[in-house]
Amino acid sequence: MKTLKCLTVASLVPLLWISSAQAQEKTTVKSQKAEIQRIEPCLEPLSEPGQIQPSNELTPIDDCDGGGGSTGPYAPPGTPSNLKHPNYTNDNNYRVTWTSGYGAGYPVRNELYQQTNNGSWVKIYDGYGSSKYISITGKASKRYRVRSCNTKGCSSYRYGNKMIVNHSPKPNLYSKYNFLSTLDQKTAAYKSSAQSFKSALIREDVVGQSSGAFTTTSGDERFYLGDGYDLVRGALKETCLNVEHPDFEITQTAPLQPSTFSIDYVNDNRHLAELLEVSSSAKVGFTSDDYSLGLSGEKERYSKSVTDDQHVRFVVKVKNRRQFWKLNTPTDAIYPELVNQVLSPNDDEAKADFRERCGDNFINSANLGSALYLVFVFDAKKYSYEERESKKAELGLKITEYFSAGGAVSSSYSLEQTLNNLQVTINADQVGGPPGLAASITTSNVTDKYNQFVQDTNSSNWAAVDFSTNNYQRPTVYNNYSHSEIFADYRGNQGILAQMKRWLDLSVQHKERCSPWADYDQSTPSQCGSSEAELSIAMDACRDTREWANCKHPSVYTTGSVNTTGSNINLYNWLNANVKKLNREEASQYYDHHVHKGSIYVNDQTCLSSSACFANKHRGSGVGMGNGFNVTTFYYDNPKGSNRKHSISPQSCVRSEVNLKTGTGWFSDTTADWEYRVNFEGVCPETENFVLVL
Repeated sequence: MKTLKCLTVASLVPLLWISSAQAQEKTTVKSQKAEIQRIEPCLEPLSEPGQIQPSNELTPIDDCDGGGGSTGPYAPPGTPSNLKHPNYTNDNNYRVTWTSGYGAGYPVRNELYQQTNNGSWVKIYDGYGSSKYISITGKASKRYRVRSCNTKGCSSYRYGNKMIVNHSPKPNLYSKYNFLSTLDQKTAAYKSSAQSFKSALIREDVVGQSSGAFTTTSGDERFYLGDGYDLVRGALKETCLNVEHPDFEITQTAPLQPSTFSIDYVNDNRHLAELLEVSSSAKVGFTSDDYSLGLSGEKERYSKSVTDDQHVRFVVKVKNRRQFWKLNTPTDAIYPELVNQVLSPNDDEAKADFRERCGDNFINSANLGSALYLVFVFDAKKYSYEERESKKAELGLKITEYFSAGGAVSSSYSLEQTLNNLQVTINADQVGGPPGLAASITTSNVTDKYNQFVQDTNSSNWAAVDFSTNNYQRPTVYNNYSHSEIFADYRGNQGILAQMKRWLDLSVQHKERCSPWADYDQSTPSQCGSSEAELSIAMDACRDTREWANCKHPSVYTTGSVNTTGSNINLYNWLNANVKKLNREEASQYYDHHVHKGSIYVNDQTCLSSSACFANKHRGSGVGMGNGFNVTTFYYDNPKGSNRKHSISPQSCVRSEVNLKTGTGWFSDTTADWEYRVNFEGVCPETENFVLVL
């Protein structure tokens, strides 16, 4: 029979007497009549010496945590602490994760439920895990909830936000065109002997392509001259040029501009995109799912540097070009099979199929070498405007002094001092050069790492630092037709690529508005999540050739049936009204309180313009440090009153309180005074139109 760790009151008496004698020197007994505390039954059965405890026996975290007994828990587990999933996806699978509710050490089973298009809740998982992969077949709005259960019951539900699933299955081109495998063999033979170019570009798979020996897709971030390129999605496609044609020729010469070096102050995020050479494609879209769309490293370089306009940024960029490779193509450059069996004038389906495999144009040249991008950033929220401008000038001067003409570096001590004083961070990225070096760059080692990058770049680690593309030329058999009658046409000021740029610009501004909330320890508004999904849907219409009819100018685009904001709503107007911009605001108030032979209770409030405003926790000094305010006292005399108190109450106000009280005797102080000023710096969400380039 097992012995439980449980003691009766009778058995406790001698033990307590012995222990009290031993502890007499350390403990003073306050009352001889103190009641003996009853020890509740502990939960964990004790094993006899040498006895193995059965593995199926319930064991709590500790002996007496109140969670349960040997027969199981006393109560259901707590509610799961979080439930996570993307706000939006156009992929055919994604993952939902959660954290199990607290179960006091006992097994916790989780139940995940799914709601589709506001319908009924359906249980889709029941087990002891904390995640589930979901596969989908079409477009829908989804919502998830999870609860934790044990033998005593289940917790309340943790609900997730509404999610948009926008998956549109693409046709299997290999089933539709049986000659594509033959083209893969020809292209594979070309690529087995041709020069490949390492880059940050990602290659997209063609739907239906096998993983056999003749597959030309790969995840090694390399491309070949002649590879297709999807301008809107920013991804490599298959080689559709006739590599067996005798006039298909590649040449290699010295680069026209061997090296370049620049230092630039960043005016805004559009300027940052230019400096970091982010192309006009979906690489800049700020949605939770973009990395799964096959986008290149340009987006990563940009997204880890982009931030709100309350940061100061300088970009240092160095490029070393060592070889220039150029492709010369014949008059009829496209594989004859594609011309004869895919391309067909004024056939939208044919245009979509060709673009799905071949992209919008093809890569015709590349410069090999290395490039290093350094983005110096410091947080300006803690400074006034005047201080910010002064610190910006100081940092710019030190960076310019450090990097002399041509990129050579001088002594780093003075620069490192400035970087440390301003709490500068460095976001670094590279194309080519010593692998992984950029990821290790910090303010303390930037000198050594920069020199290492320059010195250790060689032919073994070169990559494509620039590349250019050409439009596909019309086959001679279609000379009587225009380009747009043969190919899916992205061109023009109102074309697909131009519309995509407009949506991307709105997406950048959206990030600028929604990201800073967390910097101030504020909850991000729900409108940010729903509008992020809506922006993604609008951009997907531009990414997918078969959806181009819905790729509209933002001024006329309206939301569809699968959405979070509602049907037939102009999204641009909705963004303007609902996604507010955080702007700095200041309030200053002077107070002068006086009382003679008596007392008054002072309860002053210095408030920002709206109750939605809140204190800038990065500002403030003295009693208001970290709360956005400072107090200047000109005169204070309070003979018999209370101490002064200052607090943020409510979030948009500084509350100043004191009880001013005078003395009452003949020789006492018969006046009380408090003359002071409160300066309050805060942040206010304000309605402000997004900038739209017409």
